[in-house]
This record gives sequence, structure tokens and C-alpha cells, in this order.
Amino acid sequence: MTSEIFSLAKYLAASRSEFSLSEMNQYLSRKYEEKELFDILKMHFFDLGLYCSPDLKCSKLVKRALPADESVVTELEGLLKEPVLPLRIEKLLSSYIERTCGKNWNTGDTARLIRENIISQKEEYWKGEGGSGYPKIRIVSYLLYHFPVYFCQYQYLLLELFKGGLLFNKMRIIDAGSGPGTITLSTVDFFRKLQDVYSRNNMDGKLSIRIESIEKELENILCYEELSKNYMSGGSANIIIGEPVRSSIETAPVPHDADLIVFSNVLAELKSTPPERANVVERIASGSRDPTLIIIEPADLDNSKALRVTQQTLVRKGFNVYSPCSFIWGKMCSGDNCWSFKEQGNITAPDFMKKIADTTDSYRYMNTDMKFSSVILRKRGSSKHNYRAKGKFMALSNLKKHIEKHINVATSVMSGNLGNEKTLVFKICDGTVREPCYAIMPVYHMSENNRELMKADYGDIVEIFGVLVRENKEQASFNLLVTRNTIVRITGV
Repeated sequence: MTSEIFSLAKYLAASRSEFSLSEMNQYLSRKYEEKELFDILKMHFFDLGLYCSPDLKCSKLVKRALPADESVVTELEGLLKEPVLPLRIEKLLSSYIERTCGKNWNTGDTARLIRENIISQKEEYWKGEGGSGYPKIRIVSYLLYHFPVYFCQYQYLLLELFKGGLLFNKMRIIDAGSGPGTITLSTVDFFRKLQDVYSRNNMDGKLSIRIESIEKELENILCYEELSKNYMSGGSANIIIGEPVRSSIETAPVPHDADLIVFSNVLAELKSTPPERANVVERIASGSRDPTLIIIEPADLDNSKALRVTQQTLVRKGFNVYSPCSFIWGKMCSGDNCWSFKEQGNITAPDFMKKIADTTDSYRYMNTDMKFSSVILRKRGSSKHNYRAKGKFMALSNLKKHIEKHINVATSVMSGNLGNEKTLVFKICDGTVREPCYAIMPVYHMSENNRELMKADYGDIVEIFGVLVRENKEQASFNLLVTRNTIVRITGV
């Protein structure tokens, strides 16, 4: 009988722009309640290209970029301004932790074991090592320490895609190496926020999103299924979470026609070199015509540098960097010795994190700092910034010839302030550098001429006029001294 319903829905979807589920009873061999038809068809709406409204009317959904009007972007940015784990997610995680470890999980031997796991997990991440497995205590440790930050920081990358016209009303999203579902749940929450914003602005917010996942550890999959099922209960059929595929990402079946593929803090866990990780990414992306890829890794030196090598290997394989890198002189860098990361600020610590941190050395168990390395790649299409430097600027690869001279440069800002309140330090790159380069601005030199350097976001391109070149031989780097007479302009070209 289900096949009869599906065949009819497929016919109606192809022949009508809109129909109600109740109309289907005119053609079926027996009558169904509308809710029955909804429950039978909800996993198929995406493949049928249908949007089903709360009043159970179905309409065709023509794929298009989601409208990113200025008012919508401003409201979304406001919602993300003070990042916090949504209360419903926090309660779901708290319930899972309590069911797994008992009501008094944050006291006694259980708390000691969890804290030991948190410390060992951190060491594994910094070393780029995967754990030996994911018993429940390791999942609990991950939920307590890593989940909240990863959940919140990922939404800034989704916002970047949205502003760039790379999110669509109909999308298939792959969470590759999903763990217990951080990226999946964050994605659902982001699209729900977006739908609410559209609704408040009386805009068309019809969506059909299907999220699929790949994960090799059974305990992670069980947690993923529990959290996602409980979070989606009572929700609409317009965001669907498919059954996880149990496999390592190296050998998983290649997904087809994905619009977005996300590798969040998973490639560094592979026992392979950064170039070999690029092969894994390429294989997963090979079944999709025009996917957007997001790779996220920890911001520490080793993992961040490894990500850039993976990134540049993918560029040589034909992928295009959307952000954060801009190749201002039209040349591809090697990616070697590049440490670049984004600092997005701090999240509000959820109550369960505060509980596990209620001990001596509490800072060891508090993780609220959003600092991460990432890259957004595409098989086709342009970069976020298509700016190209012209003759009045000096490529950073030529700095050695201009020590103690004032020059003009065009460059991307590749970090937040790495200095202190007295001296601002920003990592910069134009795609030609062989040694690390920094823009240095003493606060006493700050002026209306150069203040825009402080306003530049991660990956933004700035034109800097009249900057003094200095060499730091001890650190094998170059410093560009920004004085009160230096002019800095953010360019959106």
C-alpha cells in the first residue's frame, strides 16, 4: 500500500504545482487520515521535490539560493552575536549524560573518570590522534567539553555560506565523520533560526533539507540517533535526518548529489598524511556535481598547518578555495608552514559544563573559546573575494628587497589580534609569502587613517599604503609596521 501512496504522490508532484494530502484519497484504494499520509511520505518529500506546509498542502520546490536580504542577515547576525547552546539541545545532552552515567555523574569516581577522559581527549586532538574507540564515557566527555563550542562555531560558517548565496532552499548535506551529531544538530538549529527570521519578515521560508551522516563507531551512531530523533520529534518534515551510514570515511559509499559536505574535526584523526587526507575528501566529493566542502580542524599549530597542506593538495586536484584564502596575485601558494585560524569569541558555558568544571583546576574542563582552522572549497564557482592586486602594490614575496622601506601592499587578514592591548598584531597573506608576515600596529600609532585594520574580519582583504618593512630574523618572519600615517582600507572588490 505504501508503494501506491508513493506512486500517487510522485504523479501529483509532477503534474501539479500544489495539492493537499487529503486530495490523495480520491485516487487511493482506501482512505487515509491526512496525518497518516504525512507520516508515510515525510521521508520522501525531499526526493519528490515537495514542500509540505503545516496545513498539509504540498507544493513544488524549485531549487534556488536562499534570499540573503540585508535585514535577514542583520537579524541572523544578531541571533549569533551571543553564542549559546539552545536550551532544548542542552536539556537533551543533560538527559543523555544523566541516563548514561547516573544522576550524580558530576561527583565522585564518575566525575573523576570523565575529567580524565576530557584531558586525554584534548591531548589526542592536539596530537592529531584518534581515540581507541568511543565507549559511552568518552562520548559523555565529548558532549561535556567539545560539543558546545563545535556546535556554535559551525553556525558562523553556515552564515558565511548564506551571505555568499551558497545555501539553497533544497539541499542534501553530508555530515562526514559525524560523531554523536554535533554538525547535524547545529545545521537543523541554524535552518530553524533562518525560517523564524523569514517568517518575521514575511518572506518565503519554504525549505527541504536532507541531512545524511557517515560514522564508524557504533556508540556514536546510537547517540546520534537518540539525540537527533528526540530533537526532531514534533518537528516538520521539511528537515529530514537520514539513517547514519556505519563506515569510516576512507571506505564509505560515495554519497551522490550532495550540496554540502562537512568534515568537522575528523580528518586530523585519520592515520594518514595531510595529502592523503585530501584523497579521502576528493573521493567523498566525487559523486556530487557541484558540492561545497567545509573542513574544520583545531586551531593549534600542527593541525592548522596540516589543514592548509590538505587544502592546497585539493586545489591541485581542481578544487577552488572559497574562503578564507584569497590569491591576490593569481598564484597558488604551497600551503606549507601556514598557520591560520579564526577567533570568533566565547560561548556561554552550559550548566553541564559548569558542573564538571566545579573542581580544582576548573579551567581544564571549561571550553568556551571559539578558535578554529577551516576552509571552504568548491568544485566550481568563484572565491568569496575575487580581488586582484595591481601595479601600485608590492607582493609580499618581495619584502626581502625592501627592508626599512615604506611600501604599499594588498593582503588578506588571516587572524584576529595576536598581540596585546598595547601592540596589535595581525597575520597577513597575499598567496605569495614564503615566510610568515605580520601587520604590527602600536596603539599609539592608531589613527583615522589606519583604524580599518582593526575592523577587518578573518579573510578580509585590505589595501595598506605607506607601511614600513622590517625583518624579524629571530623568528624568520617579516613585520609591516603600521604608523599613524599609514592608510588602511578594507576592499570588497
